Amino acid sequence: MSEAKKRVTLTLDPELLAAAEAAVDAGEARSVSVWVNPALAEKKRRQERAQILIEQDLVQAGDSGTQDYERAMRWAQGITGGASDEAA
Repeated sequence: MSEAKKRVTLTLDPELLAAAEAAVDAGEARSVSVWVNPALAEKKRRQERAQILIEQDLVQAGDSGTQDYERAMRWAQGITGGASDEAA
């Protein structure tokens, strides 16, 4: 992670903010930021892992033939919500 943190403004669902504030009040986190930061880090890790799996699937599909590649590309676009870089 970056050495220097930056202040940002977020809009949170009320129940999520309440959970974060409750964690702070209970001494489980020093601040709402400390409570939220691991969730963002986990989301980033999941996206990176998903991208690796997508790329692996596209490579394998490309080795298998055009129909498998097209199926894999549609799958990748469905997961990412748009165009995917062609890995093969």
